Amino acid sequence: MNSRLMRPLVALGVVAVLALPAAAVAHGGGHGKGAFHGHKGGKSAGHKQGKHGRALIVKGTVSAVGTGTIDVLVTGGNHRGRALKGQTVTFDVSNARIVVADVNGDGSRDLADVAVGDRVVVHSRVDKGATVDPSQPLVAKRVVDQGAASTGGSGDTTDTGSGDTTDTGGDSGSTPTP
Repeated sequence: MNSRLMRPLVALGVVAVLALPAAAVAHGGGHGKGAFHGHKGGKSAGHKQGKHGRALIVKGTVSAVGTGTIDVLVTGGNHRGRALKGQTVTFDVSNARIVVADVNGDGSRDLADVAVGDRVVVHSRVDKGATVDPSQPLVAKRVVDQGAASTGGSGDTTDTGSGDTTDTGGDSGSTPTP
């Protein structure tokens, strides 16, 4: 090659090699403190900036079903739900997700499938530090219907007999001989 062209090309290459790391440091492309990784300061754009509520979970039995509301006799729940134990609370379920079996067979699972006497778990939100007023309807986020409440202890029936229903032809009080 021609030495007349070779010297400027080598000099240009050396300048380029030395300039690239200097440009990277000036841009902040490293992984050290203050490195830019695509995040802007503060909260992300999709983050809600409003007040955060607290969960209110209530377990109980449905005492009435209205148009868009249910009344629940509270038997337990989380910390805030247990404070309402023994009281009847009205929940607005018009915008709530209702988890229930299709009892009436109409093809949709909605408030029409919830019946009086069903055991339910209701999820709601209350403002932080606020006390729950059971006289006002609370907005429910989710209602889980667990079916009809059982009144006989464990809820399942057991047969106390021997299970043998065949007639041996003898007296009712005697046992057959083999």
